[in-house]
Formats: sequence, C-alpha cells, structure tokens
Amino acid sequence: MIEIQNLVKRYSGPAGDITVLDELELKVLKGDSIAIVGPSGCGKTTLLNILGTLDIPSSGSVSISGKSLEGMDADERARFRNHTLGFVFQQHFLLPQCSVLENVLIPRLAGDWEEGEDETRERARKLIQELGLEHRLDHMPFQLSGGERLRAAVARALINQPALVLADEPTGSLDPSMGDQVADLFAQLNNQHDVTLVTVTHNMALANRMGRVYSLENGKLRQG
Repeated sequence: MIEIQNLVKRYSGPAGDITVLDELELKVLKGDSIAIVGPSGCGKTTLLNILGTLDIPSSGSVSISGKSLEGMDADERARFRNHTLGFVFQQHFLLPQCSVLENVLIPRLAGDWEEGEDETRERARKLIQELGLEHRLDHMPFQLSGGERLRAAVARALINQPALVLADEPTGSLDPSMGDQVADLFAQLNNQHDVTLVTVTHNMALANRMGRVYSLENGKLRQG
C-alpha cells in the first residue's frame, strides 16, 4: 500500500537548511494499521502531509497503491487525494454552516464520480448510522460533542471509499478519557472497512491498538 524509500525533507531557514526527514524508509501492506509517535516538532505531521500529497519531498520516492507520487502536478495530486485518500484532522474541520450529513457529503463535490446523488446520499446515511450518529443526521457541528464531531469526520473520510486513511492527532482535541473509545473506533475503521490506516498520535492507548507502532526520531522511523 505504501512504499517510501530514502525520503528526505528539508526546510530552508535563516541559519541554513533544516532536515526534518532524513533518508526515511517505510513499507505498509494493504490493510495494515500503524501509529507514528514522537515528540512535537519531530516531523510526524510533515510525513503525514507528504503521504497525503499536501507536501512534496526534497528527495526520495513515495508510492501509494502502486502509484508513484513523484512528478504529479497540482491537479493530479488533488484527484489522487480525492479518489484514494481519506483524512481525519485534529480539529476535525467540519463546516459550521452544514449539517452532519452535508459535511459527510462534501468530498463528493469534487471529482468525476459516476455514482448517482441519491445513491451517495443513502450510503452517507448508512455510514453515519454505522458510526452511531443517526440521531445527529441534521444537527450542526456546534450541537455535537467532541466525540461526535470526530465520528462525523471519520464518516466524511470514508465517503469516497478510500484505500488509505490518514489521521493527524485524532484525539488531540478530546478529553483524555476518550482515548479508549477512539481506539475502538479506529479498530472498527480498519477492520470493517478494509482500509489501511496511518495515524500520528501522542495517545499511547490509541497507538498501541494499531498493528505496529513507529517512533520518529532524528528524521528516521524506528519500530517499537
């Protein structure tokens, strides 16, 4: 599903170049779930952004689902994101003026999808029901708890039936006591929807529920 070879990411600063990822290597099989942990500023989100085609490596190669990301232009990256990837962000980024159902449907507004509108809407309703939000279908984000907003964000990430879901600190804005509930949710996501899952987290309860845990240190990944 994911193959990274010799990945380097540098940023230029007043004192010279800063290397965030240093010849990093990673292989993830289809259906795997992995967590990436490490201190703030170590490059976890940078790596996730590169996997999500939101950032470009300085050098090295990245392929997802057998497709190399190298050389993609902006339009190709956007299409790849829309058709192959799902995202769950720390702040969830639900549109405040849209209902839960409308938020889940937003990713379908982009891309040349053949599925009809009624079929998509029904599939969205089923996803929302599966995630325990059927009673919140027409509610606005401000009417939801933090955990409910996360579930709505997960449903939105799944609406395009992605091969890979990337989650950036999904428990970061939630009460620490919710760690086990979120871990259960992500285990359900990985098992029932047959998606590969990469999550960046400081929450070890969540990390330890993934199939493998990696630490990002000095620009390199170390398992365990």
